[in-house]
Amino acid sequence: MIKSYCFPSTYEFTNQELSKVANNLLDGIKIKINENDYIVGNLALREGYSPHKNINSAPVEEEYQLLLKAGLLLAVSQGDFAINLTVGFPFSTYMLYRDEVRDIIGTGQTITFDSGTFDHAGLETKKIDIAGIDVIPEIVGCITAIREGSICAQGNFFMISLGFGTCEAVVSTPSGIVNRSAVSMNGIRYAVKLFEYELSKKFYLELKTEHQLDVLFQEGRVTINRIRHDVTDLRKKVLRMYYNDVISPRLKKAFTDDDFSKCNQMFVAGGGAYYQDLIDCIKDEFGDFLSISVYPEPEKCASHGYCLHSKSKLGNDALGGLEALDPDVFLKSSTSRLAVGLDVGNATTCVTFVECSD
Repeated sequence: MIKSYCFPSTYEFTNQELSKVANNLLDGIKIKINENDYIVGNLALREGYSPHKNINSAPVEEEYQLLLKAGLLLAVSQGDFAINLTVGFPFSTYMLYRDEVRDIIGTGQTITFDSGTFDHAGLETKKIDIAGIDVIPEIVGCITAIREGSICAQGNFFMISLGFGTCEAVVSTPSGIVNRSAVSMNGIRYAVKLFEYELSKKFYLELKTEHQLDVLFQEGRVTINRIRHDVTDLRKKVLRMYYNDVISPRLKKAFTDDDFSKCNQMFVAGGGAYYQDLIDCIKDEFGDFLSISVYPEPEKCASHGYCLHSKSKLGNDALGGLEALDPDVFLKSSTSRLAVGLDVGNATTCVTFVECSD
């Protein structure tokens, strides 16, 4: 079966006893690390006082390990499996963290979590067997999803990943990426910072965390002194500033006329692809000579690709039926091992898994 779970990449230390505050594990993740209890994801947003997130965390950092453990816990929540795992990093940190994350994950993980948030069991310990681990660039995961998943893209194309911490772009060919064209730049966070600055000129923001500001940015409205204010025009303004000042200049340097002579399509993924104002900027610049497509559920693209990579590493390419990448559509197969793709993102963490035949 194939399935995806996503949750906000937020966490907070807690000393509260939280009993039956959620309906399931996804909404009730509470993990113990180094004798400290943390609420993660949706539970942190609901029960936390000041949930926060870091940007491009190193594998040795506690935040990365919290999100890693939460993702793995969700992957094995429906049974005990040996896992073939693929994770990734942006080009800007890939070489730096590639070996480090392999060492940290190793051949297994022991996770102590509190299931009392959604059940009656209380504190439990889960041991997860990691049969194999691969680390690939994040944008390569996106390309894998587009070439080997439901879209089955052929030929050459441009790939753009609009992440919160990092935006990346590259030219993809059937034989691999064109390294010369690869570029990394500031992500949607840049626009959120502009948004915060402009908003603070009009309202007192009550020391909101970066994640809380990101939520306001996504919703396009802010409630101050019980009054709702529409800020979609401001969001559109800062997104255009971000595109014109950051994305467009870097793409002009990265992509050559030779690239455009060989490519006639562009794919966009990442959580930033939900902002139609940003997609409109891309279409304004490239739409006259490129076919531009947004990946369905774009925040899941990298984890879908990671999962497909794990599946292929197991030597079983018969993943037929991925024409429906809806996480609620399952593929049935006899299995003893789980292929898992885990994207520990700056805004959202996504885990995708599929049972694999022997």
